[in-house]
Amino acid sequence: MDGKRRDSEMHTDLARGGRLLILHMRYRPDATGTGPLVTELAEDLSARGMRVTVICSVPHYGMARVPAEYRGRLFSHSMEAGVRVIRTWSSAPHTGNVLVRLIDYVLYHLLSTVAALRAGKQDLVLCVAPPITVAITGWLVARLYKAALVFNAQDIWPDGLVAMRKGAARLLLPLMRGLECWVYAVSYKVTVVSPGMARNLAAKGVPADKVLVIPNWVDTAAIRPGARLNRFRQSLGLGDEFIALFAGNLGYAAGLETVILAAERLRSAGDIVFVIVGEGSAKAALVRQAAEIELGNIHFLTTQPSGAFPEVLATADVSLVTLRRGMGGLSVPSKAYAIMASGRPILASVPEDSEIRTLVEAGDCGWTVPPEDPQALAEAILRLQALPDELDRRGRNARVCAEAHHSRHGRTEAYYHLLQGLLPATE
Repeated sequence: MDGKRRDSEMHTDLARGGRLLILHMRYRPDATGTGPLVTELAEDLSARGMRVTVICSVPHYGMARVPAEYRGRLFSHSMEAGVRVIRTWSSAPHTGNVLVRLIDYVLYHLLSTVAALRAGKQDLVLCVAPPITVAITGWLVARLYKAALVFNAQDIWPDGLVAMRKGAARLLLPLMRGLECWVYAVSYKVTVVSPGMARNLAAKGVPADKVLVIPNWVDTAAIRPGARLNRFRQSLGLGDEFIALFAGNLGYAAGLETVILAAERLRSAGDIVFVIVGEGSAKAALVRQAAEIELGNIHFLTTQPSGAFPEVLATADVSLVTLRRGMGGLSVPSKAYAIMASGRPILASVPEDSEIRTLVEAGDCGWTVPPEDPQALAEAILRLQALPDELDRRGRNARVCAEAHHSRHGRTEAYYHLLQGLLPATE
């Protein structure tokens, strides 16, 4: 392509890029959950010429305190990699306490609505859930500016609460179902991250032409295979022990009690160590559970900086992905893609209908065991410890699969084309 034609096409992209508002609580430097994904999506869309504004909360997930540079202000503004980022104030760290989390969500919704209304006219609004209530702010802004509203469901709510047998879900189920149906109805498009989630929405009567499956991804340039014996392993005081790693959100849906009980069964195997890295609503209970049974073969660490994440993943001999029963078609832990990019095999304790099970088996990049079965998980880890060559082979398969099918560019490009298709013919 000659220079004039390339410049012309770039100018067309910039002219037609559109003004996009993204609403989601998490953004870099939050390194857990969908924060990194939203960051990468925003940056890639900006690089394609879209004028992107993100409204998120100040970084505080898993932190003892909000960083000093964000304290004392209702709104913090910055330009980051071409993206306008507006961060809203938070009063407290995001903990497992239900009341604190509720206050955190309410504060974000109130302040993000104010910030969105002050951010100026938008052509497109993308709401990334959880929580699903972020769509209320998105709808208000979309109505005001006659913008197209796109809702991205990272999990299916409230089905997950019901599957996890949360008492409040049963009491408030009619209200929550009404909110869910309303969100799907007012959205121009609903994106989900797996075919199973699309089938769930179809069963609820959401038109097929409104739903688009765009799986999550991993930045294969940022996360690459690394040395197993590295500084992170040394910082734990470990040498050549066999490490079963869980790195990600420590939420209730993961069912990590299974990992604690598997560690209890393997406590006499002195060369097998469990490492759990991250924060989440279930962490305090998990730490208490491990302390009560006096486990010495398990390490809990806080979420590591994003720059250290590849080294954390490289430390593993096998990485764990877990889901409770009933969650298979409702959630796809994005940590699986990062594990694959790191060139390490997955041991998945997930339901039969889980997208993760399909991913692992189709790519021959790990093993699966039934969910919430600590004995099966412990036996699998003990068996895998004796299969270093097979661990290496499936780890290599994982990397190949991540590069071929789950890379960042292809997935963010799908969002770009979706959003461009919703822009008016002329701006």
